[in-house]
Amino acid sequence: MKLQGFNIIILILSGVSVAYIAYPLVTIVTFVEPSKLLDSLARPAVGDAFILSLISATISTLLVALFGIPLAYLLARHNNFPGKFLLRLIVIIPLVLPPLASGALLLGVFGPYSPLVQVVRGVEFTQSPLGVIVAQTYVASPFMILASQAAFESVDESYEKIARVLGKNRAETFLKISLPLAKTGIIIGFIMSWVRAVGELGATMMMAYNPHTISIQIFEDNAIGGIRQAIPGIMLVILLAIIALIAFYITRQKGLDIVKLGWGNG
Repeated sequence: MKLQGFNIIILILSGVSVAYIAYPLVTIVTFVEPSKLLDSLARPAVGDAFILSLISATISTLLVALFGIPLAYLLARHNNFPGKFLLRLIVIIPLVLPPLASGALLLGVFGPYSPLVQVVRGVEFTQSPLGVIVAQTYVASPFMILASQAAFESVDESYEKIARVLGKNRAETFLKISLPLAKTGIIIGFIMSWVRAVGELGATMMMAYNPHTISIQIFEDNAIGGIRQAIPGIMLVILLAIIALIAFYITRQKGLDIVKLGWGNG
């Protein structure tokens, strides 16, 4: 196949992009000896931070799903209600705000001297796992809501209308028709939200520097001992990201296969 000038330019620019992204990942293994890497991975601080990130991110994502999926359905199915633009803006704000700014806003609500904490006495929101969950939930929420909204919008409303004609109420229609048909997009949103929650740093540092999540542990290790000391945490996060991306692409491919099957049967 003869390459034209345009194709050559595209290949060169694409190659530069791939090299720029892949090179740091490839060279990371040169920063630390394998024997020292195993010793570093065995440090309790790294293991505890990694486990805390997994648990807190899972709880945060479940909370986002519980409250975010109904909001996504509202945005997808009700197009003409007052304030919809403002509601969309509110949903997107955590996505575009710098994480440190998000953390500062959360401190205004959940800080030790905020009105909420004065009412709910005895609950420690900052410097606690609860603060980690609050921060992760806030920054991860747009990923679940926007992905779920797109998933519901891709579902043909005629299926819901037929279910209503056949006597199903709105709750049954949502649970048995809308939710299953949109499940692929919702699962993708769940994965994206979970990965975002695991990797959260800025807002979590503002809300709860302690206990350490894996991102804060990487930040502290790098500040104290340099990149070599931070490598174990980085490698754990990379491994986790690869697993999450594999799950993402498998889910996405299944969704595409379902769509193709539907078109073929049609």
